Amino acid sequence: MAKRKSLPQIIPADPDQIMMAGVAPVSMGERLGWLANQPLQSRWAQRPLDIGFWDPMRDQLEMF
Repeated sequence: MAKRKSLPQIIPADPDQIMMAGVAPVSMGERLGWLANQPLQSRWAQRPLDIGFWDPMRDQLEMF
């Protein structure tokens, strides 16, 4: 029989921690909105295009 996973426990707010007046915690919607406004970035580094016309080893003047 497979072992059951334990349920996550919800930790109550720390009573010793106080919030400054006029400051609210960052909501999930604000965090997701900030991420959506960031420019798209590739997950992997792009490889250089070293074939054909863009080959750095090719003499570009041979075409003329």
